[in-house]
Amino acid sequence: MLNNLIRFIPIAEKIINRRTTLPILEHVCLRNGYLTATDLENTIRMKVDDDRNYTIPINILKIVLKAKPKVLDIDVLEDGKVKLKYDSRTVSFQSRYPEEFPNLPNGKYQAAGKWTADIIKMLYSQLPYTSNDELKPALTGVLVDQNGTLSSCATDGHILRQIMDVNLNGEAKLINNFKAIIPKKALQILSRAVKTDVNVAFSDNHLRLKLNKNMEFFARLIDDRYPEFEDVIPKQFSGSVALDKRSFAAIVNDAKPFVNSETKQCEFAILKSSIEVCVTDNEKDIHWHSDLPVIDRDGEDITIGLNLVLLEKILKGIDENDTLWQYNTPLTASVLTGINGTQPNILNLVMPIRIEEDEDE
Repeated sequence: MLNNLIRFIPIAEKIINRRTTLPILEHVCLRNGYLTATDLENTIRMKVDDDRNYTIPINILKIVLKAKPKVLDIDVLEDGKVKLKYDSRTVSFQSRYPEEFPNLPNGKYQAAGKWTADIIKMLYSQLPYTSNDELKPALTGVLVDQNGTLSSCATDGHILRQIMDVNLNGEAKLINNFKAIIPKKALQILSRAVKTDVNVAFSDNHLRLKLNKNMEFFARLIDDRYPEFEDVIPKQFSGSVALDKRSFAAIVNDAKPFVNSETKQCEFAILKSSIEVCVTDNEKDIHWHSDLPVIDRDGEDITIGLNLVLLEKILKGIDENDTLWQYNTPLTASVLTGINGTQPNILNLVMPIRIEEDEDE
């Protein structure tokens, strides 16, 4: 049991909420030969060689394992108490009724195939583009669409990242088609728990991943309609500019302290050989200006307003030396991608901020 707990608890503690209105959810449950932890949305279970039924507060287990015991014995006493004996120490406590512990998610599961750890990593990389607005639940997760290929999208309504093929290297085995929104917390947990290929299955409401031969993870899918994000992505562009990403990111970082605390607005005047970068905070009477050289430009001069904080998120996610910025008008979405070929299937989109001069025309 000790070795099982050493593997189980690091994942379980990421699932169990520190503040819950249901005390039973602060416990790990051993029932019917399975060790289980849940927050009702995410569940981890492990097959163990113990057919007794009892619960243990996870905080006690964490304290015991922190001592790095060589031996751990668990005694279930007649008065409903549990005693842990580890090395020369013992701790006893009142166990809660295992019957109080929630059951596993029900439903008929279909095989989705075998996903690689890189797929989980790619989906996790989209979390900065998701929303924290609980009134828009669909936007708080990552959309996955498995239909011959595996694509994904994350957006908060202002920025968007689409990965056209998450299985670009072809190492995953994709079986049945399905479309679902995976919650943020589930991907946070999986990004740490998945180190190799995992078998994936889905039901109407849940995703199930077999982390190894005796451990499974269940995540409740977000039951909401995802927006028609492809309608926002421009199909063609009237102009584009190629930039050194490091220089672009440095300008954004230097300008950010001077933006208005609410709008975060910065104006980019895209000229033939350079971009004039201007930040104006009328409330504090601050005006900041700099120039950014361009590698290449196509199209006419244009000025576009963007939220610097959102732009910074996008640039951090472009793992290439040069960036291509494509656009149409100051009032339509801009698309930023790498141009060196290492991320050929990733598209980043940012919505503009209306510039005051445009309102006066």
